[in-house]
Amino acid sequence: MKKIPIRMRLTLYIVLLLAGVCVLMTALAMFNANMTFVIPYVTAAPGGYSVEMGPDVGESSTAKGSMEVHPESDEYEGRQAASVTITQARTEFNASSLWIMAAVILGGGILTYFLLGRALRPLRTLSREIGEMTENELSQRIEGFPARDEIGRLADSFNTMLTRLDKAFSDQKRFSSDAAHELKTPLTAIKTNLDVLRLEPSPTPQEYEKTLHVVEKQAGRMIKLVDNLFTMTAQRNYDFNDTVDFDAMFSDIITELAPRIREKELAVTLHESGLETTANGVMLMRAFSNLVENAVKYNAQGGSIEIAAQSDGKQYTITISDSGPGIPPEKLPHIFKPFYRADESRSSAGGAGLGLAIASEIIERHGGTVFAQSEDGKTVFTVTLPIIPPLRND
Repeated sequence: MKKIPIRMRLTLYIVLLLAGVCVLMTALAMFNANMTFVIPYVTAAPGGYSVEMGPDVGESSTAKGSMEVHPESDEYEGRQAASVTITQARTEFNASSLWIMAAVILGGGILTYFLLGRALRPLRTLSREIGEMTENELSQRIEGFPARDEIGRLADSFNTMLTRLDKAFSDQKRFSSDAAHELKTPLTAIKTNLDVLRLEPSPTPQEYEKTLHVVEKQAGRMIKLVDNLFTMTAQRNYDFNDTVDFDAMFSDIITELAPRIREKELAVTLHESGLETTANGVMLMRAFSNLVENAVKYNAQGGSIEIAAQSDGKQYTITISDSGPGIPPEKLPHIFKPFYRADESRSSAGGAGLGLAIASEIIERHGGTVFAQSEDGKTVFTVTLPIIPPLRND
């Protein structure tokens, strides 16, 4: 069954309300009028007729008396005529009241219908403009509606939603383009080396070895990129029921990165905190591993890394600082975006610019925040996490 339009529904509601009020007011008016009219009536009495007055005749009604009136007298005929006149007036008054009530209800309903049509005209215009929009017109905005009324606020809210959708779609397109570019780069390198090898009439073992090395390196780069992409898309739903020891977690991370730390001759200092929390251990370790790996990868040769965690009773604050070349201030707000690199030359290191973006999403999923500060050749990543007591199974 097709739903009744809102204009008709509002009209019906108002007509029902108007009808209820009219019926009540008419009934009260008719009752008041009937109780106010004076209707004498004639009864038989010995020796003639007795005319008794109604209850609402003023002071004379308190006596509640009766007087005899001869049926052939002029006074009797006058009272009888008055009684008939008052009865007719009452009937006519009741009929007129009912007709006026019906006219008010009908007229009010028609007037309400047309007034609602005028009031809802901007809503129809808004609906038509929204219906004409397509997915390719998200940059278009709805205009011409004053912000001081409900429809204006609805248009403003819709424009806000369009802005968010436009940004989300733009980010999605940029993400897809960047991902395709990151995958195309190693594939191009592999194809180029294979073509060069094919052009050699008699490739030497060294040339084969060089080509295999390039293919292996670029394949590993693609595997890491795909793994990061999968992490970003699959980390929406996971449990938060692991007890995470910060000291043990960072010790494991440093152990995993030990070969690269020794290669760059870095001095790593881990300040033990004895702090624990409840989180998803695998994902939280992935986030902090990306932050520490970033500090290792872009640190200066022979530099240092310092890791500390503390609590103020309301939240945990973890800092990871390094003595690298630093990040320009104008690029700091963008470093957590997917595929963003503060220095494009860093792409030669094999990174795709997803490590910090993954870390940011994981930390936000845990109810925390992450931001970076960089000055005087020192970069500090600060992570805050809510204090969640570790689960204990007794």
